[in-house]
Amino acid sequence: MLVPSLTALSVTPVSAQLEYVGSSTIGEHIIPEAAEAFTAKTGIRFGGVQVQGSGRGLDLVVKGAAPLAGVSRALSLAEKQRRLYYRIIGYDAVSVFVHGDNPVLNVTKDQLKAIYTGRIMSWKQLGGRDARIVCITQVWGAGRAQMVEFQDHAMDGAPYREDRKEVDRQLDQVTALLAEPNGISAVSPAFARPGIRALAIGGFTPEPRHIRSGAYILSRPLILLAPVPPSKESRQFIDFMLSAEGQRIVARKFVPVR
Repeated sequence: MLVPSLTALSVTPVSAQLEYVGSSTIGEHIIPEAAEAFTAKTGIRFGGVQVQGSGRGLDLVVKGAAPLAGVSRALSLAEKQRRLYYRIIGYDAVSVFVHGDNPVLNVTKDQLKAIYTGRIMSWKQLGGRDARIVCITQVWGAGRAQMVEFQDHAMDGAPYREDRKEVDRQLDQVTALLAEPNGISAVSPAFARPGIRALAIGGFTPEPRHIRSGAYILSRPLILLAPVPPSKESRQFIDFMLSAEGQRIVARKFVPVR
């Protein structure tokens, strides 16, 4: 459902508050700086930021229990038909990281699927060391968007291998990978740290030009959404994120839409 954009951001008394729930990618890497800039411009403060995952955020907005949520995956057709006000504010890649000491540089999509479904169990099968591959993922039951997107796009919907190591959040995935030389983990590039390295997939790395062109297959939209009708504060914040200032904040770690 389309709602006309605000032509200007009016100043609201500082008592007004807005809360965010949902995607950790958006909540940890966009909201903190964006909230500070938005408050300075409008007087609307953020009363809380909860990163419980895209699925949880979407569910709360649908129920009318949250004014603003972040979803870091594409919405399904059924979800788009719900009473939601939503806007894509940027794009992210799901990068497949390995330990910095791993000699493997590139995998194909079929090889990636085989790793995560258990058909390829050793790095030796990919030209690497004779060592068992350790898959590090988030907890499946938490409804994290990154796991759903990866399963859909990299695994063609096939189930994850059962012997993977599960952790709570993407930051925990990186911490586990740093301690596991034979590990592999799919996370947003925003969580990258020295000591891990992104694999090319089919010869393409997760660079902005490859994400925009679709050459890098593991990309996803970053979406802000609110109930219909959105609150004044939610609508103002979404409009702010699509403004030049908001898009500059997105561009610090992601690919902006404008």
